[in-house]
Amino acid sequence: MAKLDFIERRKISQLLNSGGYVLDFTNATYAQFVLEKTGNNLYSKYGLSKGKNLEAIMTNESDSIAGKLLMELLRYMQAIGCVNDDNRALFNECVQLGNRLLGRTKKASQPVDNSTSRQMAFDYARFLNGLQSLTDSDDTAQARGYAFEKYLNELFKTSNLEPRGAFKITGEQIDGSFILRDSVYLLEAKWTTQEVGKSDLLVFNSKVSTKSGFTRGLFITYSGFSEQALSTFSQGLTVNIILMTVQELAVAFQRQMPLQDVLWNKTRALAETGNFNKQVIEM
Repeated sequence: MAKLDFIERRKISQLLNSGGYVLDFTNATYAQFVLEKTGNNLYSKYGLSKGKNLEAIMTNESDSIAGKLLMELLRYMQAIGCVNDDNRALFNECVQLGNRLLGRTKKASQPVDNSTSRQMAFDYARFLNGLQSLTDSDDTAQARGYAFEKYLNELFKTSNLEPRGAFKITGEQIDGSFILRDSVYLLEAKWTTQEVGKSDLLVFNSKVSTKSGFTRGLFITYSGFSEQALSTFSQGLTVNIILMTVQELAVAFQRQMPLQDVLWNKTRALAETGNFNKQVIEM
């Protein structure tokens, strides 16, 4: 039985369950999602409506199953653009519940080093508002792209990542670079409405891989990455890049997570498990 009390279960239901409907799932897609993410046919096990089924899982299943499903639902909610100013605080509370169920809760007392002290002065609201301004802009796609590169350069500078602006080398255009824990990261930044495909990831990974063993890459985009790209990009390939979306960046700012910590968590997941797309909500 999941270690969630009545109030915590109500918060999950308030965010994900609307009159028996769970996000935009049909009965069939919800059943498929639950089976894929938990490895158990929990829709058939409990029956009921989608909303009541979710409540039954959060009440009766183990911490690991309930936490895994909750985090996957939150990741899906973020992917389909359902996180907004009205529900973001509740979303972040549910992220904390999911991480707790999965045993990812940080210790209450941790030493504070100089880098942490510097991050305390970081103006999260300023950079969050900057993302909103880019989103609301009616400029051309090219103008938004240049504005996004400028925004990221300022963000990296404020985060003590020693950025370099866009530059060209023979046959290649690089959107910028920065330094994290003594490694150089090349930057690929896209602000478009079309999902990033597998070919874009292959080209950028090739740019990074042909430099040196010290070089990694960050691909950050507004539009997200296609399912086909995420599922097939790494097959038979040494991956040297990590992925991030603007939406993830916004969630990190909402949770006041230092950018250096976010990027290092993603890099460590790539190095340890091959996961090049570790999500902010899983941190």
